Amino acid sequence: MRPRAGTRFVWTGGACSYGCPACPIDVPTAAPGVDAAALQQRLAGTAEGRLVVLVGGEPLLRKDLLRLLAVIRAAGGVPGIVTTGRPLLYPQWRERLRAAGVGYVRFQFFGTEAAHDRSTALAGGYAQALDAACAWIDDAGAACDVDIALSTRARPLENLASEVATLADALGSRRAQIVIAVDPDQAAHPALARAAAALAGWNDDPARPLLVWEGLTGAPISASEVRVATPSPAFVGAPPLACCLGSVAGLERGAARPTEETRANSFNYVRTGRTAAWTANADACRAYAEGADIDPRRQLWLVEGDQLIHYATDTGDFTPDELARTKDIWSHLYVDRAPAGVLDDITEGMRRVLPDPVCDPCVHRNGCGRRVRLIDEPPFARQEAWIRAHVAALRGRVLDVGCGEQPYHDLLGPLVRAAHVRYTGIDPDEPSLSRARAALPEGRFHLGGIEEFRGEAGGYDHLLSLRSLNHVYDLDLAMARMAELLPPGGSLLLVECTPFAMLREPAQVAAADRAPRAGHQHFRNVASDEVVPLARRHGMVVREHQPSSLATTNQWILLLERE
Repeated sequence: MRPRAGTRFVWTGGACSYGCPACPIDVPTAAPGVDAAALQQRLAGTAEGRLVVLVGGEPLLRKDLLRLLAVIRAAGGVPGIVTTGRPLLYPQWRERLRAAGVGYVRFQFFGTEAAHDRSTALAGGYAQALDAACAWIDDAGAACDVDIALSTRARPLENLASEVATLADALGSRRAQIVIAVDPDQAAHPALARAAAALAGWNDDPARPLLVWEGLTGAPISASEVRVATPSPAFVGAPPLACCLGSVAGLERGAARPTEETRANSFNYVRTGRTAAWTANADACRAYAEGADIDPRRQLWLVEGDQLIHYATDTGDFTPDELARTKDIWSHLYVDRAPAGVLDDITEGMRRVLPDPVCDPCVHRNGCGRRVRLIDEPPFARQEAWIRAHVAALRGRVLDVGCGEQPYHDLLGPLVRAAHVRYTGIDPDEPSLSRARAALPEGRFHLGGIEEFRGEAGGYDHLLSLRSLNHVYDLDLAMARMAELLPPGGSLLLVECTPFAMLREPAQVAAADRAPRAGHQHFRNVASDEVVPLARRHGMVVREHQPSSLATTNQWILLLERE
């Protein structure tokens, strides 16, 4: 429900001092704002299921605010507000806004403590706004998305990392998301890069509020240093349809608009026949010269004995930046060791490769495909052991979402036959569902997707979605439906993969291309950090988070619990 690119906003009047990054429209110093009649006209036929955000001056000072919120709801929209927050100190205001169905609130901060007070020229304003935010989070709960927006506008950035920590400690809640709103004029500031490096591992700790960055376009910050929501919540990339805050805004509820467009989740680096001599140091290596005619993102050199073996890709399914992220940042690269035509043996058929540290000091590193070394151990062994232990411990009513390729029937079968588990599986692909029925005949099975599944609310103690989340048609609806099917304390295990590449021989590639396609393809390549806000919004908390990273694999694990 958070605003994203394409969102328009409703100007409520007064002067704007928020300094939202990348705002495409010149905001007047003062303006009368929209009235209820104009808002109703603009929303006609366009607001159903969308978030409509009121911004400008201070929306909570509008005498007709409740009427504007009612207009939004009558048009089928979900109201949102951008505010300094102080009016929400008053319980009666919080109660009115909850009753009005406000589904998104963004609190604006301009630093912490005295820095915020100086920017707003109001002594004690920071403490009041923070108390208001905490009170709103406690009262509204999971029914409302909350952003704590930390603006960098027209102020020093040296304390940015400590300000984030201060806000997180003061909030004491994971229900809010901290947004660093970068002023475009400061995007290239060296202090911003230092702050990004200091906060690089922030989201690895599931106990902290989620941290995203906004307005980093043009900033010299590596994606390895920050986890950027691009475009992140609120104002980045909003189209100039009138004036900022002077037109009606809408956002599809959820992180993904239903679409029939599918996406590849992997690509191949194919052995080309080129070789170069292995060397013990970078100075003597000639790999950069041998591959000078190919984009370095599209090639690599695998160390094999005393040779370097060249691999290259001609994929058109991924952008150059996506190739670089998969190859150079995360190194989610695997050697296909299986015979041609044998696919998806993730235990013994795949081995991961990692960058060769010999390349680190090389002066030609940026223009070379880079050397990689084979790691001769099952890449997913630790994660698979964790997943199997979780599945083996299940008891009660279990719903398996996307059960057709379920690789854990050897664990579930004995549990079902011993009456420890009552198993139900759903899958939209009939051939896959037939295989699941054959593997676990004692279970109950339904043909269809989770979006259409009409099980009893709170009717399952545990849900499994194992490598099926990228296949659901509507991600937000799927998460909402799965949360609804759980009782308080019920668990949802999500396991999914981000993009990866296989190092293959030409014969292996040809066999993979001839293989029949599954009936239900990928609609997205979602990362766990993108799912966490959805989970929180639908009343689930994180109990275990193993994100994909350079230190792990492209597979991630999220264990959620219904609050």
